Amino acid sequence: MIGLDAPAGIRREFMPRAPSGARGGAVPPHPDGGTGGRAPIAVLLIDDRSLFGESLAAAINAFAPDVAVSHRRSAAALADLPAALRGTDVVLVSIGRADPAKGGVGQLLDALAGSGPHPPVAVLADRPSAAVADAAVRLGLRGVLSGRMPLAEVIAALRLIHGGGTLSPDPAADPGPKLG
Repeated sequence: MIGLDAPAGIRREFMPRAPSGARGGAVPPHPDGGTGGRAPIAVLLIDDRSLFGESLAAAINAFAPDVAVSHRRSAAALADLPAALRGTDVVLVSIGRADPAKGGVGQLLDALAGSGPHPPVAVLADRPSAAVADAAVRLGLRGVLSGRMPLAEVIAALRLIHGGGTLSPDPAADPGPKLG
């Protein structure tokens, strides 16, 4: 799970602490506590695991005031993809342990790839593998994130993808990809 694989006693030492007066427990990127007049990066998180998806969205929203994550299940997103993508800057599809080329995940990614112009799409895999990286390249995805990445790195990756960057996994290193 994102940045929460350490035992509870150790986790407290490494989790970000909210400075007094900080909005949402994060250090605001601008002194006024906002986003400097810019709209937050709108991220659509698609995940069929309600608890995980909603928890990840809430965590990112709490620690990054310049990122606004909404969560949808894949069936709801597929039912009206143009509406789901409206106003979205980045799409993050959580695939868990699934193969991104098969089943419901494959259908969703194919629909995203074939939907005409759309925001950049990345996948969040429990454990990225060479097969996931190959599928991501074949589908034209902009990133592969590891479910073992710390929350701060996930947020940085979303900002990077929104800014036009690509996130590629480092095949020699587990648990996570390289930002770049």
